[in-house]
Amino acid sequence: MNMESLIPIFTSIGGGFFMGLMLGYFVKKILKILMFVTGGIIALLLYLQQQQVVSVNVEKMGASSSFIFNLVASSFDKMTQSGDMQL
Repeated sequence: MNMESLIPIFTSIGGGFFMGLMLGYFVKKILKILMFVTGGIIALLLYLQQQQVVSVNVEKMGASSSFIFNLVASSFDKMTQSGDMQL
């Protein structure tokens, strides 16, 4: 076996690893940005409520965020269970 025949094997193994690494890093950064923006919006709404500029129903906002969290969690469970099917 010469080195030229091993290069495609190494690139397919290493390429998948590095692509997964970069994708995970990208997803992590995007989620951090989205959480930062969402937290900023919520903080702004609560500040405006304190200044009596807007009226925010905190219980309804909490119920909505709980619903969204449960929806995302259940869809994540469905995605992971689809790969666990046994033949």
